[in-house]
Amino acid sequence: MQPAFYPLSDFPALAHLASQCPLIQQELLALRAPLLDIDRTDKPHQAVHGELTAHLQQGGAYGWLKGWGEAGGNRDWVQYPLVFQDCPIAPAQAALPRTLALLQAIPGLKVAALARLEPHAWLSTHRHPEVHEEGLLQMHLTLSAASERNYAYLNVAGEFHRHDSGAAVVFDGSLDHFVVNASDEPRTILYLEFARARLSAA
Repeated sequence: MQPAFYPLSDFPALAHLASQCPLIQQELLALRAPLLDIDRTDKPHQAVHGELTAHLQQGGAYGWLKGWGEAGGNRDWVQYPLVFQDCPIAPAQAALPRTLALLQAIPGLKVAALARLEPHAWLSTHRHPEVHEEGLLQMHLTLSAASERNYAYLNVAGEFHRHDSGAAVVFDGSLDHFVVNASDEPRTILYLEFARARLSAA
């Protein structure tokens, strides 16, 4: 049976990244970026990356992408891409240079992005079978969450993890999972999909 969660200590490079959370939080606070008219609905990462690249080549601004979950894109769940297939995305590197420097020191990143879930929003139960097929796991590093009445949670296969600011969690996204932010403040995380074999301490 596949475990839902994995100890962060099994992945020393990710534990080091999590220890640098205050630095990432500082850059997040300074980030000013628009919401683009690009969404992730029914699109693999490769397709979204291609659409974003074409947008930039046409002189478009860089910013947040709308998530899936609503027709035309979900404005309550948005992502700011940072890395794709171990390659930093240039505008993100310019906007968050220290964060990208930390990420470039970690091999085997399929995807890295900021992800913000607005107050009283949720993502319904879903799974990503491809992450298991590709030997990947996922990590959430919580950058901001409500300090009082924090009801922001990740649930994987029936097990809950609360999104507390500064805390990191590694999990298997090929299992059923959902996310809820029943707090009065946005919840923002650093989201990673990474090659388990390349980062495991074992």
